[in-house]
Amino acid sequence: MQFGTNGLDLQAAVAVTNNLAVMGNYSYGNRNTDTLYDNSNKENFHKHKFYEGAIGYYRNDDMFCFEIFLGYGRGEGTSYGHYSLFSTSEDRFVTGKYDRYFIQPSFGIKKKFISVAFTPRFSMVDFSEFSASSSSTPETVNLEPKMFVEPAVTARFNFLDNRFFASIQIGVSTPLADNVIFDYEPFNVSTGLGFRLGGLRWKKKDETTKSDQ
Repeated sequence: MQFGTNGLDLQAAVAVTNNLAVMGNYSYGNRNTDTLYDNSNKENFHKHKFYEGAIGYYRNDDMFCFEIFLGYGRGEGTSYGHYSLFSTSEDRFVTGKYDRYFIQPSFGIKKKFISVAFTPRFSMVDFSEFSASSSSTPETVNLEPKMFVEPAVTARFNFLDNRFFASIQIGVSTPLADNVIFDYEPFNVSTGLGFRLGGLRWKKKDETTKSDQ
């Protein structure tokens, strides 16, 4: 679980085999609680929800680790502003529903108390719906899919024999085209806490008995 400039992020991953894993993420943000068409603080209005899943390959050595995931996500977001592609020039609330496809490699270094990973993520965002609304006139337009490069650096600090950890992540999001008209977060920082549930080590009963004698 992480909190950051983009809201709340929930992340989970499960190792299916020694080298195969699945992961799921959920993100929610609500910059303020103003309702649509409320005249107070419209410019800062931002709301989104997003979920995604992925399957990937990973490998862990004594000091180095590598993983690569392929995934799909779906989300919806609303913001307030001026968008030139609509027929009227007024500022409006705009809502978009989109699909996101991504490939996410990651390279890391592990130490006993700290791990650092670099993740260059590549995504394609495809809006299935992009509409602007005012109190009287709704309007919908079609957008072409856009490619993004989203590199991030993550540091994880391990505690309690690597069962509990704190993390910080810094990332940027850069489109590969200049004509991106929808809002996106170009820079984000998040911090969080996590638990590792797998790989528990239990002492055998006979070994425990010998050590007590």
